[in-house]
Amino acid sequence: MAKSNKLTLAKLNTVDNKNNQRKTIYVTPERYEVNIHTFFRESLMEDAVTEYITLVEELRNQTELDDVMIRGTLSLFNVLVMKKFTDLPFPKKMDLSSLINISRKFMDNGITNKVINSFPKEELDKLEQRFKAAQQQAAKVIAEMAVASVAQAQEISDAS
Repeated sequence: MAKSNKLTLAKLNTVDNKNNQRKTIYVTPERYEVNIHTFFRESLMEDAVTEYITLVEELRNQTELDDVMIRGTLSLFNVLVMKKFTDLPFPKKMDLSSLINISRKFMDNGITNKVINSFPKEELDKLEQRFKAAQQQAAKVIAEMAVASVAQAQEISDAS
């Protein structure tokens, strides 16, 4: 009979350590050091997707949408990847416009390309699948809200 192997906190930490794989890359001509994850933890991927959904909500609730803001949201994926899976400097509390501002600085200085291209492709693919699923879910909710809103408007006009 095989000896049972009970999961203790110490063993959980040992198992979990494999999720902490990192490597150092260098960005900009000044060769600034950036530590990046080479394995994307499930929990951090969840966090990135949740933050993305929150930002999209924030965007949808804004009445003042300019082209810069809309273009900036296209780079949200890269920014959130860098925020969650590197030690790049991000302010603790960030709204959509400050996130877009910092993302433009990273992009303009070649940091975004260097960092994104340094991640293992399979890790980025895993996260991208999560984002796509979240986008489809968000699109479905928006569509249902639009249908409900049309139905409600119809009821109001029928009643008058």
